[in-house]
Amino acid sequence: MTRGAVLVLQGVLLVIGLVAYVMREQLGGATWVMALAVLAGILSSLFWKARQGAEEEAGEVLLLTEEAIRREAKRLDSRRAEIGKVLMAYGEWMEFPDFEELHKVEWATPERSAQDAEVVALLEGEADHVLRRISEGKYWEQGKLQARVLLNDLGDFVEGIAQIYSPQSEQPLLETNLEELLKAVNRVSLQVILLLEEVPLLDVKDWNLRQVADKVRTASKVVRKYEDLQPILNPVRYLWQGSKFLLASNPLLAAGWIAGSNLVREGAKKVGKRSLDGYLLSVVRQVLGIIAWETASIYDRTNRFRDPEWVYGVELVHLVSEFTLDRESLRAAFSELGALALRSSYDRIFLYRCVAQHVSPKPERFIQADLMTEERRGEIAKALNSFCRKHLEGGKGKKADKWRRNLGRRLAVEMTDLESLDEG
Repeated sequence: MTRGAVLVLQGVLLVIGLVAYVMREQLGGATWVMALAVLAGILSSLFWKARQGAEEEAGEVLLLTEEAIRREAKRLDSRRAEIGKVLMAYGEWMEFPDFEELHKVEWATPERSAQDAEVVALLEGEADHVLRRISEGKYWEQGKLQARVLLNDLGDFVEGIAQIYSPQSEQPLLETNLEELLKAVNRVSLQVILLLEEVPLLDVKDWNLRQVADKVRTASKVVRKYEDLQPILNPVRYLWQGSKFLLASNPLLAAGWIAGSNLVREGAKKVGKRSLDGYLLSVVRQVLGIIAWETASIYDRTNRFRDPEWVYGVELVHLVSEFTLDRESLRAAFSELGALALRSSYDRIFLYRCVAQHVSPKPERFIQADLMTEERRGEIAKALNSFCRKHLEGGKGKKADKWRRNLGRRLAVEMTDLESLDEG
């Protein structure tokens, strides 16, 4: 019953009551009966109206509450999204160099460097093993990829890396902290995605697993035909042999890298199908490198810094932070950093950010002259000095001389005869 109907009913009852009062002499005792009935009806309608008002008020309160809850839910969703972004950024920053950790632990030691060398040796052997088995068709049977065989080889490879850091354990991966293991898997996935994004002329990221398997199987013929590629893919730039473990240590991989960088910049006409096949195989090797070093990082997060390429990158970024940069010098710095085979993509991002913000990554925190040969340190010094003279305004002034003295101290290299250093 609506509120208007209640008012009409109350009006009717009131009229009946008035009529009964006027005709009280004719009605006699019935007048009181009618009066009581009218009174009861009016009181009942009042009670009903009050109850309905309370229900309506409760309904309005409920609607307001629901609206408030919806608004709070939206706010919480928005806040959760913001927190999610913060956590993602925090997780990313957590992968950048932890200076406190470097200060607390003895990370630049011959013992840890020896473990790095074991990882490199195992990576070299496994990469050759996998590429050889690919070329021999060991991972295919009647034209179908035998994923289990491939996964078994990868499992043995990862187990071998873990064994380096836990030689007393029969199954070191099973004794690994689950959180660290999952973080390593996440880092591997992200870096492989980044690697595929950088593959030139090949849409690897858009292929499915069957297409990848077929392409790799076809490309495996390059392993036997590398001699035919040499006239086209003569490597024009090697960094330090042994340290550039993903490039300089294997001629096939070097060919692929050149195909994917220098020659592509000069024009795709010089890049034939074989060279692209070589590059595709080099991607396989680089994926193994990512898996190797991320597995090693579970047990030793500092291994990525015991690397001549990291030293060169840090020193280069520190160098450019000391001078005013123009467009050409900035491009040259980014180009140099992009060519480094760092053990973690996060380190490259860290160095990029330092260049963009024109700040130094503090090379004194990464001093490790004792872990590098004199020849290696000399090569780093010559490369940096050459970059300084070629790309930086003021590279031959007093400020540059001060930088050279400090560089020589950090690398334990004599920097007095700069001209002969450049000629060498």
